[in-house]
Amino acid sequence: MELVRRGAPLRAALSGVALLGFAATVSAQPAGRPATAPAPAAVVAPAVAPERTSAQFGDWTLTCAQAGAERLCEIMQVFHDQQRQPVAALALGRPGKDQPQRLTFRLPVNVTVGRPVSLLLDTEAGSLPFRACAGSACQADLELRDEALLRRLRARTAEQPGRLEWVDAGGRDQGVAVSLRGFNAAMDALARETR
Repeated sequence: MELVRRGAPLRAALSGVALLGFAATVSAQPAGRPATAPAPAAVVAPAVAPERTSAQFGDWTLTCAQAGAERLCEIMQVFHDQQRQPVAALALGRPGKDQPQRLTFRLPVNVTVGRPVSLLLDTEAGSLPFRACAGSACQADLELRDEALLRRLRARTAEQPGRLEWVDAGGRDQGVAVSLRGFNAAMDALARETR
């Protein structure tokens, strides 16, 4: 999974360039505003290269890429600023076939890294410590060794968004709403792709 391993695709997204070749499939929405329309059926977007594919599931995008002998897939939600430029992304996938899933959040470097990103689902559901900051982005992630958090995410409806919160470099609280519209369909597709 390129986002978790290297972060290069998200750096491209954070600078306004296509993210893993699926910018056309990412629905533009202001940061923090979850969509409320029902999730559409998956639509396969044109791939940049034959070994890369993507499909849209509501506010989530499934992207797969060939990495040597392995096919690596992740689902992702991209967050946009008021000018509809991508500014952050949340991804879920496995960095390798036999490794546990990771929930990874990438955002601009204007953060306080001493305090982890909090994932809230009514109450705090997880804490994503910062792992690295390089170039124009910082990465916080959480290894999902059990299915408890995924079960909580799957149990929520599109009308029950989650929230990611962090502290910026100036000490101000920041956050974005995490839409769960299309999450279950994207997770089902991810499971099919990674069998």
